[in-house]
Amino acid sequence: MAFVRTFLFALRALVLLGLAGCSDPVIGDPPICDIAPSPVSGPSQNSGLMKVGQRFTLFVSPSGPSPCGSGVIRPTSVTVEIEGPHGEPVEGQIQLGADSSPATVQFTPVSPGPHHILVAFSQVGGLHQFDFHAVMDNSTTAPSFTVNKACTSLERTRQGLWVCNSEVLRGESVLGSFPGSRLAVAGDVIWVVGGDLIRRYVDTGGALALEGFMDHTQGEATFLLPSPDELLVVHLNGTLALYTLSGGTLASAGTTPWSRPGAMMGSSGPFGLLLRDGNQLGLVTHTTVNSQTVAQVCPYQLVSGRPQRTTGACVVLGGDVVGFEPRVLWTRLPPFLSGGRVEQGRLHRWEWTDGRLVEAGSVSLGLNARLIFPAMLAPSNVPIIYADRSGSFSGDLTAVAVWSAERRTILFEHLDSEIISTFASPTFYWGVLPQTGSTWTTKIRLRSPAPVP
Repeated sequence: MAFVRTFLFALRALVLLGLAGCSDPVIGDPPICDIAPSPVSGPSQNSGLMKVGQRFTLFVSPSGPSPCGSGVIRPTSVTVEIEGPHGEPVEGQIQLGADSSPATVQFTPVSPGPHHILVAFSQVGGLHQFDFHAVMDNSTTAPSFTVNKACTSLERTRQGLWVCNSEVLRGESVLGSFPGSRLAVAGDVIWVVGGDLIRRYVDTGGALALEGFMDHTQGEATFLLPSPDELLVVHLNGTLALYTLSGGTLASAGTTPWSRPGAMMGSSGPFGLLLRDGNQLGLVTHTTVNSQTVAQVCPYQLVSGRPQRTTGACVVLGGDVVGFEPRVLWTRLPPFLSGGRVEQGRLHRWEWTDGRLVEAGSVSLGLNARLIFPAMLAPSNVPIIYADRSGSFSGDLTAVAVWSAERRTILFEHLDSEIISTFASPTFYWGVLPQTGSTWTTKIRLRSPAPVP
């Protein structure tokens, strides 16, 4: 269906391209040269994002050489066609600019998802095609919190403790600080993994209670995948381990080696991570194929409490890892040149189920919607895109990826315009506020688990 819609839209573009050519002059009219219209072009200084329910304005300048070698002949008319996420026409208005001013397109997107816009000038000026993502605007409804720290990793217990980087906070009070350790939250349980000690704390609503610990010799961790009574750890020394609470005591049934790659994920994220569906595990790493860094997923299984490699083959995915959740992997195919334009690649969402990786959906980022590549230090990281204007970052419109199970598609939601250095998990969207003094403040927006329309 998507292919048919794209083909029909391209066919309409070719028809309009033919209609946009110059006609024979009429006696008494100014001379009009037989000039072929400019080829289909893309936006140069327009945002790649817009908000559902908000009036959107797009400026489009006609293109083409000066006819007859002298004077300026401008377009005499302009038309616009707008296609919504389901292939439906979207009502819009367009006005031809005076003198050298660009034409102005205005419309209001009513549904989240990609929109395609086709602008045709006549008799000169050419065809112009644009792709924009209409994002849901939840900035006025999402609950907000603040923490007086700069948090690159952020989680919260059910009882309300914040875990910011290696500190545990309740309000302004620091209940625990674990420098050099990696922390992860599951319910009211906080796991702390240091170079030689693993601790399991419980948020009782008041104090932070230590309920289980053990010494280990596996060194630092690069990734943690927690549940209240089990912790899977990818150690930097090249071992995988499961630590389990049984009878109030932490124990491990042994470790399994893994090959640490040279490339990490994100700007300073893990060298390897685990996806889990029951006892079926997927070890995700970056590898090199034909001098290109790509994602690789190898199957493992928990056997008697120990991760073990299965006989299944590793799956190599094009592109690199840009996000992960306990059963979800986000990857992006890299940007590519198409018709003289740089497309920003394609975002893919994969689900780990029954010991294999299944692609759930994907979406093109288009020309001007770009990915943020943060330090992926939390146990879950969800991709964020931002509106690129003139090749520079514009923090006033960022959006985080949302999976619509009903529509089986990737959408985006906007949650805040204040924060910078943004991060996202399935539960939170956060980042620091612009600094006005000597301390940093992290602003947090709660992401709604409600179904996406």
